[in-house]
Amino acid sequence: MVICGSTGIGCESAEIKWPNDILIGGKKAAGILTEMSAEVDRVRHVILGIGVDVNLDANEFPAELRKTATSLKIEAGEEISRAELATEIMRELDLDYARICTGKFPGVADEWEAACVTIGKNVTVHVGDRKFRGRAESLDDDGALLVRTEHGHLERIIGGDVTLEK
Repeated sequence: MVICGSTGIGCESAEIKWPNDILIGGKKAAGILTEMSAEVDRVRHVILGIGVDVNLDANEFPAELRKTATSLKIEAGEEISRAELATEIMRELDLDYARICTGKFPGVADEWEAACVTIGKNVTVHVGDRKFRGRAESLDDDGALLVRTEHGHLERIIGGDVTLEK
């Protein structure tokens, strides 16, 4: 995971909360948002936004986020070069994009699933007006989260808000 390699933070402490949050020590340090325009047979474009809490001190987070958010500076114990981090993020994105374009998405998906802290946890899922609870079982071949509901149904989640139960 790029955040670990370029900051000195141990990768064993970095996890993915499906689908797009990076947690370090259980606290959110980064998030990714995407917007896509597609047709039945092709993707027209994807817009990717990445937010990383780089050099914030704990007192700079709003009080309501201090228990759930962190920064790379807090975790590494030192300031992080934003330029070096941005360069490394772009380099890793380019490498993974090339892997996906050459048919190697399953390998990328396997790495994603291996780092996904959501798998095996009880979750609450909000999709639009719908809300349900279940246990996150795995990711499918397309990266969708498979959740076994309280009623035993297997739900395929491709978007929405997923909260880990405490």
